[in-house]
Amino acid sequence: MKRLFPVKTKVFIYIALFMMLHAGAVPCFAQSENNSSVLFILDITPEARSSGMGDVGAATSPDANSQRWNAAKYVFAKQSRGVSLSYTPWLSKIIRGMNMGFMSGYMCFDNGNNAVGISALYLSTGGIDLYTSDGTPTGTVTSGEYAMDVSYSRRLGKYLSGGITLRYANGLKVESAGSSSSGVLRPSPAFAGDVAFFYTKPIESAGKEMSLSFGTCLSNLGTKVKLSGDREFFLPMNWRLGTTWDIDLNRKSALSASFDINKSLVPRHYEKNTTMFEAIGKSFDRARDFVWSAGLEYSFMRSTMLRAGYHNSKNHEGYRYFTLGAGLIYQSFRFDGSYLISTSNVSSPLSNTFRISISYLWK
Repeated sequence: MKRLFPVKTKVFIYIALFMMLHAGAVPCFAQSENNSSVLFILDITPEARSSGMGDVGAATSPDANSQRWNAAKYVFAKQSRGVSLSYTPWLSKIIRGMNMGFMSGYMCFDNGNNAVGISALYLSTGGIDLYTSDGTPTGTVTSGEYAMDVSYSRRLGKYLSGGITLRYANGLKVESAGSSSSGVLRPSPAFAGDVAFFYTKPIESAGKEMSLSFGTCLSNLGTKVKLSGDREFFLPMNWRLGTTWDIDLNRKSALSASFDINKSLVPRHYEKNTTMFEAIGKSFDRARDFVWSAGLEYSFMRSTMLRAGYHNSKNHEGYRYFTLGAGLIYQSFRFDGSYLISTSNVSSPLSNTFRISISYLWK
């Protein structure tokens, strides 16, 4: 009798199910909160390619930053190895020293059937000077958040792959010796995971080569973060579903159109002892709207890219913005940049901000 899945593929599926079930069994000992999630660094786009396309990434073509969106894409990468560095200055006109850095990399092996990836993300929220009521300086407070993760992805079929990511995240606040409570304060560490799948298939129609891709990712499923007392908070759990259509316009140019739907899996209100699965169920209420993103990428001579996108939230508390981006490939290097233009009453913290990424890919 023919097996439905190979043994290694079964092992991958069992691990993915174990991660989801184990995370869902973790109780949440928190009071009812409104939009209770922390370590928002896990919910920010840290790299320039996707941020130039409205923050799409679930089903875009694989690159060195795929771990942020869907680690399952790695096994379909054209290059077997790659690394990338990204930098984002944030609110530099308001708070000094506020910036974000992102590093990621991957390696495919076993003839491209398996891949591993790593990434590290750090956000410095800058320094704030403290003063007494009469204007006497008392010290400076600096804070930041960071996350590190590792992924494993495997080809599950000719056109299908799956990926698992394990993540550690934390934050810190450093107060200078001049303040009344100097030292380093840290919330409890957070351990989380992602489960992702990616499907891509080439299509030929009217003499043109095309491909249609689909991707989905459940991200930041895991433990809670304890900030003070007995109050604990969810991580920014999220479900992303996306599709991308690629077409070669001619021998010199190509066009890619992507569309993503995002759903926050953190409920507006939750009670003590709420499990992760209960929280996810409660997040599907009318108050938590879906967020969608759309992006275009035009490439010329496979070396120059122009990008544009739009990110939309129907929720009046959410962000809406246009993005613009560009990329340049020179030998094994790729340079990407993006710019965000806010269109909502609630301006994004990244409004009028440039993001840059430098990648190196090789066989």
